[in-house]
Formats: sequence, C-alpha cells, structure tokens
Amino acid sequence: MKNKIGFNLVFAMMAFVLGLGLLREFDFENFVFRKKALGFLYLIVFIISVFLTFKKKKQTENKNCH
Repeated sequence: MKNKIGFNLVFAMMAFVLGLGLLREFDFENFVFRKKALGFLYLIVFIISVFLTFKKKKQTENKNCH
C-alpha cells in the first residue's frame, strides 16, 4: 500500500488557462485586480484546480497477498 501523488492532466490544463487569466486580470502597477469579483473567482478556482491536479491517489490494497 503506497500513497502516490497523482497528476491529472485535465486539471493541470485548466490551472494553466486560469493562471493566464489571472495574469491578465491583475494590475501590476497598483497590485490590485482590475475587476475584483472576477479576479477573486479566478484565484479561488485556480487554487482548487492546482489542488486537484496534485491530489493523492487513494490507497489500494493488494488483494492477492494474504
């Protein structure tokens, strides 16, 4: 039984696209989001997608070994 860190390509691609959207939405001169609600929504979904990208797989038990 090993805990393996999984990599989900779908969530990784979603995180990449959301990261690009975050960069476009963020104003680096004033360090604020241009549209606050949209920026925070991008940020929350980006964090969730990064978490789901590297989520650990469930433990599997080898049923053949007794």
